Amino acid sequence: MSVKDEAVQNEDKDWGRVDPATEWRSGLSGSVAALLAFMSVSGVIILLLPFSVFNQFNVIIHTLVGTAMLAPAAWFVVYHWNVHKKGNLSHYQLLGYLSLVALMACIISGLVLTWQGLGGTRIDYIWVSIHMVTGLGLPLFLIIHLVTVILRKNKDSPFILNIRRAQRRYYAYTLSGTAFLFALVAILTFTHMKPAQIRSFVQDYNWRFGEDRPFAPSLARLDYTKWMNQTQQRISDLLDREAQPAFAAALQEYRDPSYGLFKQVKLSLAEQAPDLAFTQQVEAVFRDASTWVKAEGSIDPKALTGSKSCGSSGCHEDIYREWLPGAHRYSSLDDMFQRVQVLMAEETSPEHTRYCAGCHDPISLFSGAKNSGNITLNAEGSNEGNSCLVCHSIVQADVQGNGDYTIRLSERYLYEYADGLAKLVSDFLIRTYPEHHISSYSRPLYKTTEFCAACHKQYVDKEVNTDIGKVQGQNQYDSWKNSRWYHEDDEQKTIGCRECHMPLNAGTDPASGDAADYNRTPDDNKHRSHRFLASNQYIPILQELEGAYKHVELTEKWLRGDIAIPEIADKWTEGPVVRLDIVSPQQVEAGEDVAIRVILTNNKTGHDFPTGPLDMIESWIEVKVSDDAGNLIYQSGELDDRGNVVRPSVVFKLDGFDRKGELIDRHNLWDLVGASYKRSLYPGVTDAVEVLFQCPSMARRRLTDAKRATSSRSRQFSFSLPNGDAVGELNVTAVLWYRKANPEFLDRVYGLENMVRSPHTEMSRASSRIKVVSNGATSP
Repeated sequence: MSVKDEAVQNEDKDWGRVDPATEWRSGLSGSVAALLAFMSVSGVIILLLPFSVFNQFNVIIHTLVGTAMLAPAAWFVVYHWNVHKKGNLSHYQLLGYLSLVALMACIISGLVLTWQGLGGTRIDYIWVSIHMVTGLGLPLFLIIHLVTVILRKNKDSPFILNIRRAQRRYYAYTLSGTAFLFALVAILTFTHMKPAQIRSFVQDYNWRFGEDRPFAPSLARLDYTKWMNQTQQRISDLLDREAQPAFAAALQEYRDPSYGLFKQVKLSLAEQAPDLAFTQQVEAVFRDASTWVKAEGSIDPKALTGSKSCGSSGCHEDIYREWLPGAHRYSSLDDMFQRVQVLMAEETSPEHTRYCAGCHDPISLFSGAKNSGNITLNAEGSNEGNSCLVCHSIVQADVQGNGDYTIRLSERYLYEYADGLAKLVSDFLIRTYPEHHISSYSRPLYKTTEFCAACHKQYVDKEVNTDIGKVQGQNQYDSWKNSRWYHEDDEQKTIGCRECHMPLNAGTDPASGDAADYNRTPDDNKHRSHRFLASNQYIPILQELEGAYKHVELTEKWLRGDIAIPEIADKWTEGPVVRLDIVSPQQVEAGEDVAIRVILTNNKTGHDFPTGPLDMIESWIEVKVSDDAGNLIYQSGELDDRGNVVRPSVVFKLDGFDRKGELIDRHNLWDLVGASYKRSLYPGVTDAVEVLFQCPSMARRRLTDAKRATSSRSRQFSFSLPNGDAVGELNVTAVLWYRKANPEFLDRVYGLENMVRSPHTEMSRASSRIKVVSNGATSP
């Protein structure tokens, strides 16, 4: 036997019946090593690097490669194990088995996560943890395993050079294959065209309220932080070093949402006594800043639309369906809003409608559509009103109201704007790479009442009413803040906006669970309802919205107080929203004047009842008195044939007036000066209404003037019973009615001839019985 043959035989004893150089040189070994190396390195990159286009393509290729390598990896494992399964267990064999276990666990967890990303609503973080641990452990075990195999060979072996050459080929396979896959990721990254979210304002955009306040008189704004900081720094650099701290302090002092940056700077520089040259330098900075705003200060409407995709993706289907017929969705397409907006544009200017748009139509506002050059004053997608992305892109909100919030656009996932297969890729990325989605659209701010206050508090200032100054409008926030439902520094006693208007609903939505809520858990399988049930039982049906009838049915139940909220049952009250009670005498004598009192208690609302635009809203008490036979003795608060309330005992509404003392009856708040009448119920407060009438006398068919009713709170009537000899009981009924829009407003906006009327809903009812006696004797 030759020396060479003996050496080969010795090698065969060590390696099974396979030449080690052949196995190192194998294309299968090198290919599998390249795939494993890419999977390991790309996994670490996904874990450590921030969200980016590169990392998203990394996730896609990582998933595709992981799926594609199943067959060659399985082939290699079976072949490799079959060759080396014989012999005594050694430390490098043990490392090989550990690598195999890690590989199998990594593959299985990866397949589960891929399946969840494609067909589920969210990935399971237990499987994520398994995939991460095994994905990090696998390369560690493999590297140690390979190192022990490489080092165990005798360096003096006559075949060591042949083995080393084969190993170098193996390394080249691994590195080149890994590099090729990363090059593919890089090519996809550099050739990808991001959809533009930012765009310039139109050429004829009206800068009536300042080039540094493009969306005024609304206080809503896009995040211009970088622009503001750069402009302030340029101004500061113009000052002497000694003057810069005072300038910075003054800027903080004059920081006010109703001031533009230019005004803040000018006020801050007032004490510097700038000369002409300095003033010219400042104006030059302002011109540059204005140029930037005009070029990059507006958004493409698509940046805030696409709510349907949140429901069609298979993730937030329940939330999307809840939102569809709700007030936040129809805030812009609301026909009453649109008609009032047209009136405002005609009587002031199209630019003044930006005041309303911050809360009602932010998509049109931020895209620059509220401008005289746009007849409709609307933008593409504005029918989404306060879309998913509008609310969930807000990064700052202030209790000043008038839409005082800041929106920051987040980087979108790949192909979010697309349809078909590309949209499936986008949905897959959001589910399997969700940290950016969660951090962008789920913030602690959204759990606060201050978040709601940005829009649910309103005033009219000089920029809108031109010469009057600040006039307070609707204000749910301050009413709540001063009510019994708010307990400072004790959230477990406080009932906030979302606990009432966003009660918990059972479901499998990915947004379910919340560890940050004191009364919730991360796995409670509940999400906050996005119906925002309140008091509008009119617009969803008027606009023929999807799910409108169910939504209105729930709204009417809400108005009656028939919807229980278990999470606050120990803090909230039971019964109707507004409780009615009747205080009446137990018995009266025929012909006697009768006084009854209707007691109203704001039992459940966290703010005034009613609330909102009280120049449109109307709530009133209807009182009926009848005898045992059903004959009507007294009535007030019924509706006439045009839907107007007749002789109401009390009306909850607001009568605003303008500069001429005329009624604000078209929701023309731009003319509002003050209020001549306002009545509402503060939270927890009781109000009483006195009603006077005359018990029927014994005289047959004697009737005093039953039609001399006035609008005073107390009225007197005298009726006779149909049968003058009968005595018995009087039945007293009081009903609290509510409607979203009163007839006067609807007639002015839609025209008398169209007879447009808002439905009215019975909120509460109370009754009482009064015995009638004659000559001191009670009827049998």
